[in-house]
Amino acid sequence: MRTTTKRGLGRAATLNGNGRAVLPPAALAPMRRYRQPPPPRRSRTRVAAAIFGWIVLALVVVASGLAGGLYLYGHETLGALAAHTAGAKATAKDKSVKPVADPTSPATALVIGYDTRQGVDKALGQATRSDTLMLIRADPSNKTLSLMSFPRDLTVGVYCNGSDVPRYHDRINTAWTTCGEQGTLDTIAHLTSIPINYVITVDFHGFKLLVNKLHGVYMDVDHRYYIPPNSGTSAINLEPGYQKLDGGEALSFVRFRHTDSDLYRNARQQLFLDALKDRLASGFSLTSLPGLVGAVKHNVEVVQAGGGSVPVSEIQSYLGLAYHLPPGHLFRVTIPNLTECGFENAEECAAPEDIASAVKTFMNPDVTVSKRANDQALGIKVKPPATKALKPADISSLVLNGTTIGGLARDTSYKLAVAGFHTVHLPATVRADAPRADYYSTYVYYDTVQPQAKAAAQTLAQALGAHVSVAQLTPELAPYAQQAGNPLTVVVVGASFGGTVANPADSTQAPPPKQPAQVQTFDARPTIDAANVHVPFPVLYPTAIASGSQFTSMDPVRAFKPVAHRKELALTFVTGAQNVYYQVIETNWTEAPALRSPTGKYLDKKTGRHFDLFTTSGNIHLIAFRRGGATYWVYNTLRDELSNETMLAIARGLQPRSQ
Repeated sequence: MRTTTKRGLGRAATLNGNGRAVLPPAALAPMRRYRQPPPPRRSRTRVAAAIFGWIVLALVVVASGLAGGLYLYGHETLGALAAHTAGAKATAKDKSVKPVADPTSPATALVIGYDTRQGVDKALGQATRSDTLMLIRADPSNKTLSLMSFPRDLTVGVYCNGSDVPRYHDRINTAWTTCGEQGTLDTIAHLTSIPINYVITVDFHGFKLLVNKLHGVYMDVDHRYYIPPNSGTSAINLEPGYQKLDGGEALSFVRFRHTDSDLYRNARQQLFLDALKDRLASGFSLTSLPGLVGAVKHNVEVVQAGGGSVPVSEIQSYLGLAYHLPPGHLFRVTIPNLTECGFENAEECAAPEDIASAVKTFMNPDVTVSKRANDQALGIKVKPPATKALKPADISSLVLNGTTIGGLARDTSYKLAVAGFHTVHLPATVRADAPRADYYSTYVYYDTVQPQAKAAAQTLAQALGAHVSVAQLTPELAPYAQQAGNPLTVVVVGASFGGTVANPADSTQAPPPKQPAQVQTFDARPTIDAANVHVPFPVLYPTAIASGSQFTSMDPVRAFKPVAHRKELALTFVTGAQNVYYQVIETNWTEAPALRSPTGKYLDKKTGRHFDLFTTSGNIHLIAFRRGGATYWVYNTLRDELSNETMLAIARGLQPRSQ
């Protein structure tokens, strides 16, 4: 077989290509073994950098796993809190539960605290009862929390099963007994016309577990509470003063009403929520999460529109607001002018205009009222604002109809124009209808790009009434604003809009009227000296107390340790109204939680003292000053019945023994 190619290439070819075979050329040198050269020696810096890099990588992997685990655990927990009982599932389908537009929008929750009395109700033939009824509104746009309580003896029309006709008129807590949470929801929704986004039910066993898992809650006990066990009513045994309460003590405190009334019980419940908020913000950690969740998920149900678990984004938004709430941005709202009515005056009645007034304050909290009230009490002249306030004519707005009611946008736009606002319109070929027609609440959206747009939206919301929310302009509404010339605000009118446009100045909450201090001179030295107290700080003696008040007969002077290595002296006074108490607290516990977030700090020219004021809804609830290594407080009554001027006069009247 011939193996050469035609051109004489290949193994049989000669050196000159004549076709003769030759052997391969010999090796030029003997065989040599090659070795891979060793890597260069690394410096200590490079070794340290490598080790650090591996450590960082390991931490990232661990952190990612932990974050993923917490995320899944959070979803599992929220799922456990979702509606699972028959009553809660029915409530989720109720038309009174409204969905939240987005996590930045205001949201309102109805909180129902009930007593299961396991093993007792069945024996007595009694149904469970709702002892706590409260609305909580969180508004991320102005960073406010509003609390509105309802006395359980308030007589109202009771609604059941989604009906628009009341089944009967009776005490508000009978709605729970008759129709469960759905009946309570419908009753309060009809009473207030407030859109409710969540219904939260908590039994008292879960309440105690929650407080205990947080290792207690710090609260001021305004006087001596004592009812012995086996007396036919709930037992309670609390000493006066600012102290830590465990779950059972806190529950007894917020439920108590045997020597006062439901109004004071509501006040205790609101003050507890304020203290719980502070405790969560200061004492909550990842290590306490499992126990806290375990305590809550078996005793709490959270209902939202349509059912299911609340999204994590909403939980983060509203809990984050509670954690970082600015001073003076918590509002405790009550229904004013309640009167006794019913058989033997055992029930409470409220006029419709008083309920409307409470709803207006609840839905439109004024964050400036605390400072204005403090300035007024101290006689400080209010400085004009640094920036010029927006006038209605400066606020441009496009109005869209968020319902199926014909002409609603046109009529509202006309009323805004009559009130002095600058209204703009879409082209004639475009209908003034929002992308959706299921709005219940009215929303005022603001353009974040334009200066003062948010302030304009807040002013406009106040003019539109109680059931109005403020939020950032959404992408689906942005094209409408562009077609109308990019106004500062876009109003989407909802079904709850009452049709009235008020003057924005009328929506500003006025501080309590200025009045002379209602005090009398007083010599506290005999009572305090007789108690023979020993505290490691100078005792200051009240020389001015509220008119008609005196030391209480039970534990008027109490010295104790609120925490380790700290002492406290609690002086308790009862007012002329009886069963209504206020206190003077003296302590070297200068870092007490109650003193963390004053609404204002002032130098009092009369005494030279630097006062910290803690004002809620325009009322000074606590006033404190420091002297040496101690702090001296004056606590108002549970319902802040002492005027701001009276509180200030009592604080000024605290003097050393020699004076």
